[in-house]
Amino acid sequence: MDYVLAPFVWLLGTLVSIAFWLLTQLFWIVLWLVLPIVVAAFVALRIAERVLGQDKVRAWVRARTQTYGAAASKRAQRWLFALGVVPVRVLFWFVLYAIWHSVVSLLWRPRWTPWQRAWARRWRRQPQLETKA
Repeated sequence: MDYVLAPFVWLLGTLVSIAFWLLTQLFWIVLWLVLPIVVAAFVALRIAERVLGQDKVRAWVRARTQTYGAAASKRAQRWLFALGVVPVRVLFWFVLYAIWHSVVSLLWRPRWTPWQRAWARRWRRQPQLETKA
């Protein structure tokens, strides 16, 4: 019985390790990228409240929050409607295609890159225009 379950146990262990790796990467991204930005924004907000006045700054922040919140809400409504209209099997195949595309992109790269092509075209000689003298 161990021989039958061994591939499934290996697959489960691999999936758990991938999920753990993703969670740790997200944690470090939040810790080293997002957290300093949040702290800097908080400090800047407190400095602005002291310099410009608490009421002015809070009114400005409230206006921006309402504008961005309304835009985000509208965008989320559109996405939820679009996802609600799509059949479940299409969503299932979309997720599988996205995973397949990411795996293929990680394992295979084309021989040429757009930079190589652009660099090769950059040094091509330009045809000389005839000038009348």
